[in-house]
Amino acid sequence: MSKPESRGPGRAPLPATRVNAFFHHLGRTGSVTVAANRAQLRRSTLYQMRQDDDAFAERWARSLDLGVERLQDNAMNRALNGTEKPIYRNGQKVGSVQQFDNRLLQFLLKAHRPDLYGDRGHAAAPALPFDLVKRMAAAETRLAEREKAKGAPAKKAAVDGKKGGKNHGQK
Repeated sequence: MSKPESRGPGRAPLPATRVNAFFHHLGRTGSVTVAANRAQLRRSTLYQMRQDDDAFAERWARSLDLGVERLQDNAMNRALNGTEKPIYRNGQKVGSVQQFDNRLLQFLLKAHRPDLYGDRGHAAAPALPFDLVKRMAAAETRLAEREKAKGAPAKKAAVDGKKGGKNHGQK
């Protein structure tokens, strides 16, 4: 038998059976709300425990990952195999047809193969480190130019003369 999960000083611990039920349902559904409701626990209490307890947070992350993987498997199955849609005539079921979700299939292909199925109309954003290196180099160049201008008084006067225009030197 597992011990109850502590909620901190002055608070009664959560029953271990309910905590275990929460993680079980979180792993099956990928939904914190559904899992909390099925385990009869308050979401706010669970979120507080996740914040306060590293072991609880780790178990939460593993369960949630499992639930999301299950949802992904379900979506892939529906995209590949479709779902059965009943056909009715005069209130009676007369058959069924396999219905495929092409938008779901498109979404999954874009997610798993963005190089082939991603948006080609939009240019891909440059990788952050490369862009950052370019921006830092440009900033250093500008800084060096400013320092050079400050260090050379004759050049500074020439720059000031350009800024002043025709009225430079007149009062």
